[in-house]
Amino acid sequence: MMRHIRHNKIDRVQWDALIELAPNGLIYALTWYLDIVSPGWEALVKEDQGRYVAVMPLPVRKKFGFRYLQQPLFAQQLGVFSLETPTTEDWKEIGQLLRREFRLITNYAFNISNSPSIITDSLLLPGVSRSTYHLSLRPTYSQLFADYKPSRRRQLQQARNHNLTIESTTDIEQLIRLFDEHTAPKIYGLIGEGHAYPLLRSLYREAQRRAKASIWQVKTTDGKVVASMLLLKHNNEVTYLFNSSSIEGKATRAISLLIDEFLSSHAETNLLFDFEAPEIPNLVQFYSSFGSAAVPYLTISYNRLPWLLQQAKAVRMALMRRLHSRNT
Repeated sequence: MMRHIRHNKIDRVQWDALIELAPNGLIYALTWYLDIVSPGWEALVKEDQGRYVAVMPLPVRKKFGFRYLQQPLFAQQLGVFSLETPTTEDWKEIGQLLRREFRLITNYAFNISNSPSIITDSLLLPGVSRSTYHLSLRPTYSQLFADYKPSRRRQLQQARNHNLTIESTTDIEQLIRLFDEHTAPKIYGLIGEGHAYPLLRSLYREAQRRAKASIWQVKTTDGKVVASMLLLKHNNEVTYLFNSSSIEGKATRAISLLIDEFLSSHAETNLLFDFEAPEIPNLVQFYSSFGSAAVPYLTISYNRLPWLLQQAKAVRMALMRRLHSRNT
């Protein structure tokens, strides 16, 4: 039977042991990761003779006296992690507990192993299918390269003509500066130093301490950094968590070179590369050009707040959109 437990009642040792053993375990669901992206997170837990056999992280937030769920930044998927496939009864219990505990779910993403069709039928909650992009690195590099789209192969050749240098680094600040200068101004609603950047620093430092993070960057012949990417590794999965490039980096296709270098140096391994692609058409086109395949996952949301709070929320969002349009 699934039950809801508060943060201070979670057995962290059992939780992490389950995430490590579960076939669908993800780095996002480890306790240290959740502590950073969603302080005070809660959970649904199923036990068998006192042992955790299924868990579901709940990224709880509070506003106007209401507790609600919202998918954390830098955690694309959560959902149910278990040793065995959840039963229909498990899903029904999850739906009942979510409706009982929360009047608002702004968005919550299940992981790719949680079947969208089973979830929507059992939870009785509205859902939307989204996709990430996966690439198995088991083939040889020649095979991987052959599956690149012709345009990506051409652009890689162009990138190689610029004599760019690829190197590993621990300079998270360089990556953030690059992003802040060249990408952040184009993202509506981004709160950089107020939220996203400190979160990214904390994630990188803790993941690096656990030997689960690496940063790679591209330099020009005069030593200028024009592109950078942050990768996370958990078991056999590598997550392409964060990246950015300058105008020069875009012109020289530096990000393509970075990704290709990683894929070529890790070909013929059991690694799975997750592009963690947001559903933005030009990014989807870019990530799929490396031969990756779309893998669906489900997000749910609902709003059962009192009518006045729903209206206040709608007015606030309308004002934010108006201010944004004026500023741009």
